[in-house]
Amino acid sequence: MDDVYPIFLRLKEKPVLIVGGGPVGWRKAEGLLAAGALVTVISMEFHKDFEQLPTVRRVASAYQPGLLTQAGQPRWMLVFAATNNSQVNAQIYADASGMGILCSRCDAPAAGDFINPAVQRCGPVILAVTSGGASPGLSGDLARQLAEELDPVQIKQIELSARWRDRVLQSIPSSEHRRRLLQRLSGEAMRDTIRQCGEAGAETLFQKWLQEVKTSAGVDISPSTEARK
Repeated sequence: MDDVYPIFLRLKEKPVLIVGGGPVGWRKAEGLLAAGALVTVISMEFHKDFEQLPTVRRVASAYQPGLLTQAGQPRWMLVFAATNNSQVNAQIYADASGMGILCSRCDAPAAGDFINPAVQRCGPVILAVTSGGASPGLSGDLARQLAEELDPVQIKQIELSARWRDRVLQSIPSSEHRRRLLQRLSGEAMRDTIRQCGEAGAETLFQKWLQEVKTSAGVDISPSTEARK
């Protein structure tokens, strides 16, 4: 696994192609829809659970070489080769590679460009675990175990930090002062406040720290300045 680089892709409204309408293709489509992708699935037959995914564009067709370059087709962001035929999957991968499109071979993860991890979404936190395709079941078990062990206070802290971050960036011009405040917001003192005083108490503490940093950084915090913001 020394040759892989973990990354989270923003796929909202990006066209993604899945070739193969079986259970594997359905699971890929479900996860891609959760990320906001525009999903097209090509297959002669479709798993019954595709009925639960009405926004998926289904094309009843066998895969043919050259399909990726046909006129009218979008420039695919990703391609998933998810048929039950290894030769077809190899052809899909070759065609995608020839066009510079990243392709996952669901039947042979090590032979593709990327590996799909097991994913657990916990509010703003996304946990992704992979075994490199060696044991998807165990990867899923580990992801679920890690999700169960997450501290809900930390999840709330992340939610609040996302809300506060823009306010910090907009009101504190000094990068060093911003860095220190953002580190403080992610620290144990803030978690203790959330645990003991809830969201309202955390907001009060944030406002206190923000004013302290503004004063330290020499930011004008007069009433007239605050009113203009």
